[in-house]
Amino acid sequence: MKKFRYILMLLVMVGFAACDSDSIEGLKGEFSDVTFCNFNSASVQPTEKLGKGIKALNTQFTDAAGNSLTLRFGSKEWILGEGTYQLVSEVSAAGTYAGTVNGAAISEGNMDVSMVGDTYFVSGLVKTSDGKQYKTYYKGPMTFIVGEDDPEPSGYTMSIQTSAVSVFDWTTYQSTVYPDVTKYSITINDPSGAQVAYFDVINGNNKKANELTGSYTIVGDAHEAMQISAGYSVPEYSVAGGTAYLDEAGQMQYLTGGNIEITTATGIDGSTLYSFKGTGLNTIDITGATGSGSFNIMFVSYLEVKGSVVRDMTIDSQILGTQMKYSVYLPEGWDGQTTLPVLYMLHGYGDDQNSWLDKGNLAALTSAAITSGEVGKMVVVTPDAMQTFYCNGYQNGMAYEDYFFQELVPTIEGMFNVGKDKSMRAIGGLSMGGFGTLYYAVQHRDMFCCAYAMSPACYIDGLPNLFELYPSAPAAELPDLTMEVGTEDETVYAMCPWLAGTIQPLGLANFEYIERAGVHDWAFWKGCYPKFMTKLGKYFK
Repeated sequence: MKKFRYILMLLVMVGFAACDSDSIEGLKGEFSDVTFCNFNSASVQPTEKLGKGIKALNTQFTDAAGNSLTLRFGSKEWILGEGTYQLVSEVSAAGTYAGTVNGAAISEGNMDVSMVGDTYFVSGLVKTSDGKQYKTYYKGPMTFIVGEDDPEPSGYTMSIQTSAVSVFDWTTYQSTVYPDVTKYSITINDPSGAQVAYFDVINGNNKKANELTGSYTIVGDAHEAMQISAGYSVPEYSVAGGTAYLDEAGQMQYLTGGNIEITTATGIDGSTLYSFKGTGLNTIDITGATGSGSFNIMFVSYLEVKGSVVRDMTIDSQILGTQMKYSVYLPEGWDGQTTLPVLYMLHGYGDDQNSWLDKGNLAALTSAAITSGEVGKMVVVTPDAMQTFYCNGYQNGMAYEDYFFQELVPTIEGMFNVGKDKSMRAIGGLSMGGFGTLYYAVQHRDMFCCAYAMSPACYIDGLPNLFELYPSAPAAELPDLTMEVGTEDETVYAMCPWLAGTIQPLGLANFEYIERAGVHDWAFWKGCYPKFMTKLGKYFK
């Protein structure tokens, strides 16, 4: 924004009234000969609905000398919003634009839009297809006609998980439970499966999704109906969580104040679609930077869990000398007669057998992937591993690895009729469970056809050394293997590229290492899971 303001100041100082082909002294590189165009008239052409809540806002600008600029902006709103619009050949998404200068298509350069009151500032440094270069500038009003969106599913999806409402008092170290309300944790994912918003909504008990509509206030320690629990950030530990949304810069903003309105509409296919609009928001990011913002996420489809979840099954382990728990997702139509493949999903340090279900949205994401045909029906098992790192001897001498393969796996195969060979087993996990995934994939390579390690702990003193195990293993015997980690993950990122660099030269037929923006949290792991479903689609049909 500072750069944009500097350009505006420069334009005012030049004081031109029409196009001026003088070059800017000192401007180097490809934009060294720029024609300035100060457009003094703007008109708004009819807006087009492109579908899925996206509009094309069509504008035209002229100056006294007869020069013209046409711009077509992609927007989720009916009114042009502030921001930097990225150039595309054909507008189909919000935050993009296409246009011409004097009839020649713009081939390079973005367009900045800002507002002061009712006055627009539209500025761009662009090239056109005829080889000319322009600095375009407009200051003045533009009036857009607000229409009505067709309620077409946007491709965004939401799921809801419920829990009791309780507030912890840090002075008395006591929790107060509020039995007359329920917390409805709403997770929203974009069409690629990445999480873009999360809201801890407080409302009455036993509400259905379409009964959660209304205007909510974001407050700390929310415990009354029509409130949303505020998000939080602890920058000194790089920890943040709770109610949040992904801003246009791709940064998760945790909400500490403001309002969120939830509305519904009947889609063109007859389904109920949900829209979420945040206004007057106070934000904080993971670095502790505060600010403000707004969002409008429209026509979101609700993912209902198809199938069933059986929680807290037990095994009286002879190996461990204690009772061990696990939970299971069973797909819709499971009857115990048809043999299905099985996926073992491993939790992280400090979590348990229900964490993937309660925090990771596993049941909804799995049933959605099955319903869409991304993957075939399967059973998913989430075992409790305490803090064993899925190995023998790490926690109080417990032989967890022996328990997993000698007791847990046979129990699942006998009770749920899942496949008993490598082609019908897969494994995945996060953090500690990411280590377990990598370890089991190499140490028990006859057991799994596919493995997906999310934000894996790659090296822990006292644990088997993956940097030694992988180079010594026959590459042809290893499963289809994926590692995915966030580049801002201060917990595990430092070691992940090194381990990937150790594995990549081994010549595995199927190995993928993925880095993307993200930290060590459930928002990142829930973005990994749909990719895992896509991988499994090659094996579980």
